[in-house]
Amino acid sequence: MANELRIILKIAGREYPLTIDRADEEKYRRAAKDVNELVTMYSKRYSADMENYLAMVGLQMALMNVQREMNPDIAPIIEELKRLESDLL
Repeated sequence: MANELRIILKIAGREYPLTIDRADEEKYRRAAKDVNELVTMYSKRYSADMENYLAMVGLQMALMNVQREMNPDIAPIIEELKRLESDLL
């Protein structure tokens, strides 16, 4: 398909070929970069194998998602409601 793009992401020293939507390329590359940075951080702090580093990265990212779900940032919504309220008055 015209919107598909084949890329290769290098994560923790291994290459992963993917076919993605062209519009999502930046997201995939940034996500791979984030994973690699966290793997590097864990490898500098702890003496373990790559499997353990990747497990800790997965746990850290999952915790960040859970925190976002449990404590959504409603500040932009409140600001928009205030703007709408002032428009009505």
